Amino acid sequence: MVRIPAGVTAPLLFFMLALASLGARAAPQSLECTLTDTDAQTAAEHRSIELIFDEEAATLKFREGGRTRNLGDVSISTTSISGGEPGMTVGISRSSWRVVVQTYQKNSVRTEYGVCALSAR
Repeated sequence: MVRIPAGVTAPLLFFMLALASLGARAAPQSLECTLTDTDAQTAAEHRSIELIFDEEAATLKFREGGRTRNLGDVSISTTSISGGEPGMTVGISRSSWRVVVQTYQKNSVRTEYGVCALSAR
């Protein structure tokens, strides 16, 4: 059994915790989502998107059909995630992984609701 002097215990514990937290950096998470446009003229339209968020870096990406948009004004809390860019905003509920996407054009707003699931990527 090794005896560690009392004056060394606290700094040693702090050092070990600091090392452990370096390795514990959370990787970005990915959500696979299906959006439904209920404002469609003939019938509900569905489309698939991917949302990638990084809690630590406070980033949110919107990916659809090979195109990725880096959203700004990102807010990530324990209950929600949101972000946007000119012409689009995204809001996600963390409790249900439901999403709302609004796109803005001159004199119109398109609102799509969706359900997401964490991707195993």
